[in-house]
Amino acid sequence: MRKRVLLTLVPTAGLLSLLWLSSSQFTASKSLTKAKPSTTPSMPSKEAVVAKLASLERGWVKNEGQWDQRALFSAPGYFGTTWITKDGQLVHTAVKGKESWVISERWVDGKVQTVKGEEELPTKVSYFIGNDPSKHRSNLPTYRYVSLGEVWSGVEVKLKATQKTVEKLFYVNPGADPSKIVVEVDGAKGLKLSKDGEIIIKTGLGDLKLSKPIAWQEKDGKKLPVEVSYKLLGKNRYSFEVAKADPSLPIVIDPILQATYLGGSGNESTWALAIDPTTGEVYVAGETNSNDFPGTSGRTSTDQDAFVAKLDSSLNLSQATYLGGNGDDYARGLAISGSDIYVVGITSSNNFPGTSGRTSTTTTRTDSDAFVAKLDSSLNLSQATYLGGDRNDGALGLAISGSYIYVVGSTSSNDFPGTSSRTSTNRKD
Repeated sequence: MRKRVLLTLVPTAGLLSLLWLSSSQFTASKSLTKAKPSTTPSMPSKEAVVAKLASLERGWVKNEGQWDQRALFSAPGYFGTTWITKDGQLVHTAVKGKESWVISERWVDGKVQTVKGEEELPTKVSYFIGNDPSKHRSNLPTYRYVSLGEVWSGVEVKLKATQKTVEKLFYVNPGADPSKIVVEVDGAKGLKLSKDGEIIIKTGLGDLKLSKPIAWQEKDGKKLPVEVSYKLLGKNRYSFEVAKADPSLPIVIDPILQATYLGGSGNESTWALAIDPTTGEVYVAGETNSNDFPGTSGRTSTDQDAFVAKLDSSLNLSQATYLGGNGDDYARGLAISGSDIYVVGITSSNNFPGTSGRTSTTTTRTDSDAFVAKLDSSLNLSQATYLGGDRNDGALGLAISGSYIYVVGSTSSNDFPGTSSRTSTNRKD
């Protein structure tokens, strides 16, 4: 199918919506407005932004009604999303391309006493998924840890999430038995111990691994290493064996879950970058895998949501916004105009947020439309609109001049808005 290139003009006053983080090649789109040279801060390099995104602490976001009620916290990241349910179970959605695999971890013979966030981080997260404003949430706090309290007698559990890993911290009180810690893994094809002391979790997408655990005790302000190793119990359970520990001191055991099949930095779906010429703040846009709470273990399919992330001039993440609907959504262009952020891309959702109507009359998700969205400087959604006709359409870039937005992309529609005639009558264009 041959597509036509489109160039369209959208008045900024007539715009009608957008979201957060994943990452790889950048297509920079900048506002045509020029800053005074004397006020322009030093600009970070594209390479520095990529490196920073790969190492950011993602943190845990509390469910305030934006997700399925079974989930209490979630940590979106490059390899997928980890959820914490109301009963303290961990649900990991590992993603590779358009496929995902769901595994869960639960605490055998343990009872979760509480599920609460600890150590609030500076990053705020917003979710504009679907066109029902009552389900939108903005400026939600993020937390470094989620505490599950004393899950086994004398054993407290805390959870930490970085971009590619989920860290479980087991705090064993003096006199408590570490062998009480038993974790069951559901949804895996099997567990095995590697020669390096790791647990390999087999999935249909590749291997996940629990890195070799470390353990320590503290005395007089110093960390004292403790011998620790995994012990497999049956087909899908593991525990720990601890040796040469001081029984009068607490023990901390720290295994880490990570994907082994990702490779590189995991930066695979960030497409646009723009730097505010007056503040040095960095905005990036792209897409990330679905924010929907998974319903099954094993292989599943996953939708994409668009995202926009904001970093300060020192490359600390300050805001992240997810934008999408019931289909795949991709951000492809980004521009700054004053205090407003404009994003364009491609959507197959028929309930994209902020869109009270669409220029195309079709509601089938087999076709895609372009979208244009406007956010304020805090990445809250202001307006968004569809652009499209009876077939596939997409916006790939934009520029701003005065009160107009210029959008460029492609279309295979016969009735793209604003086109009074076509040079070809072939409906396969």
